[in-house]
Amino acid sequence: ISSAAKPRSLIGAVFLNLLIENDRAFDILYCITFKLMDRKWLEMHATYMDFNTVIKSTRRQLERELLLEDIQQIEDMPSYSFLAR
Repeated sequence: ISSAAKPRSLIGAVFLNLLIENDRAFDILYCITFKLMDRKWLEMHATYMDFNTVIKSTRRQLERELLLEDIQQIEDMPSYSFLAR
């Protein structure tokens, strides 16, 4: 792996491992992110002025999920269940 491809954070390293397991992990995480963001938007009764707050909350939750010990593949993430709906 070139230095440009080396993850610079623990989250990046975890995601790289998920990507090695499933070459669609990026696409799946992208979809999870928007489903989760939509859910948070509705729960928070957000307006466009709350966009940054919703994005930060979404990011924090996804990072927490990626750092869970039992996450071996993208499908193990708790928020993956949002895709089934």
